Amino acid sequence: MKTYRRVAESGAALVMLLMAMATLPASAQSQETEPDQERLLQFAKAHVAFNTARDEFHGKVGRVHDEDGRQRARVELQRQLAGILVEQELTQEEYDEITLAISLDADVRAMFDEILVELARAGSGGESR
Repeated sequence: MKTYRRVAESGAALVMLLMAMATLPASAQSQETEPDQERLLQFAKAHVAFNTARDEFHGKVGRVHDEDGRQRARVELQRQLAGILVEQELTQEEYDEITLAISLDADVRAMFDEILVELARAGSGGESR
């Protein structure tokens, strides 16, 4: 009986959330879910730099065997990620919102994927924006 109640409560919460989203003006919904091309480019550059920084972090942490060294590596990673956001003129909130938009909107995802391909070409000597 408790499981049924939890499922019913979860379902009710989901319905209320969907109803609330439906009442938002279309402009408010699209502002949050559809970043423009320039913002997507900034996001993509930050995304690539984040992945590089995280890969380097994992390499460092794999070679460090003491907790203090691991903590220093974590602090350094957080500093690098914050610097990347500043460099790309994004806040953490904006980065998270664009991540969500890419996850929810196939058109935004397609634009993001296209930008990643262009950035990869530029990184390998090809032409890009």
